[in-house]
Amino acid sequence: MKLVAWNVNHRATGKAIPPTMAEALSFLEPDVIVLTEYVPSRSHVEFCAALSLNGFPNFLVTPFTPKENHVLIASRTEVWRGDIQAPPIAPSVPSNFLHVHLPDHQVDVLGIRVPDYSKTPPFRHACWDWIETIAATFAGRPFVLIGDLNVDPSYPTSKCGNRLRNLTSLGWQHALPPEGVSYWPLVGNVGRKLDHAFVSGPLNIV
Repeated sequence: MKLVAWNVNHRATGKAIPPTMAEALSFLEPDVIVLTEYVPSRSHVEFCAALSLNGFPNFLVTPFTPKENHVLIASRTEVWRGDIQAPPIAPSVPSNFLHVHLPDHQVDVLGIRVPDYSKTPPFRHACWDWIETIAATFAGRPFVLIGDLNVDPSYPTSKCGNRLRNLTSLGWQHALPPEGVSYWPLVGNVGRKLDHAFVSGPLNIV
C-alpha cells in the first residue's frame, strides 16, 4: 500500500486547481492521496472528476469552513468517513484533520495539517496534546498519521520538536527520509522537514 501526502499551498484561499494535478498525482502510483492545505474552490468538482478519471473515484473532504484550509483524501478503493473529529481548539482546527477508514485494506488514516500557530504556542501544543491522545489510543491498530505536522525534528520543545519523538515512544514508526526537506521558506535557505508519516500496529514502512 502506497500513500502520498502533499501540501498544495492554497493558504485558505480558493485557488484554481490545475487540470494536470490529478494526472501528476496518478503518475506517482499511490493507493491513497492525502492533500492538505486544500480549499474546495470553484474547480473542486472538476478536480474530483479528474481524480476519478485517473483511478481515484473515492474521495472525502472535511466539511467546508469559510476562510480555512481543508484536507482531502482520495483512494483507489472504497473509503469511509471515520468517527474521529478534532476538537474545536480554534476555528481552523476541525477542517484540518480528516479521519477515514479503508475497508479493503483494513487500515485507518488520519490526514493532518497542524495549523501554524507560531504566534500563539498554546494552540499548537493543544493540537499536539490531542494528536498524542489519538496516537496512544490507536497504537495497537493498523493506523496511519500523515500530512503537514508543521514540526521539524530540530525544533525545541517550545515549538513541539519533542512531539515527534513522543509518537515513536508510543510505538509508532516514523517514515522520516534520511535526506531532503519538505519545505523551503520564502526568505532564507534553510529547509525544514515539516511533513511526516507515522504508522502503528502491524504496519511496516518500506
